[in-house]
Amino acid sequence: MSKECLEKVTQTISFLAQPRESHLLLLTGEVQRDRAAELLGLRACNFRPRHSSKLGNEFRVFTNYDPGERLGGWEQE
Repeated sequence: MSKECLEKVTQTISFLAQPRESHLLLLTGEVQRDRAAELLGLRACNFRPRHSSKLGNEFRVFTNYDPGERLGGWEQE
């Protein structure tokens, strides 16, 4: 996902989500870590999705809520 694409996703979420009440989960590339945090307040989870093709960018799951035991919890910063 490009920077521009994530910014447009953020705009769409702002129209659909209830402030401070919506749980967000984003699956995107590792390279979007800083933008996901900045734009949506998301943190990386320990769970790391795998794909069969040899893509150069590792997938990651980011959430705005503490997933607890699910998804391996948040990564330690």
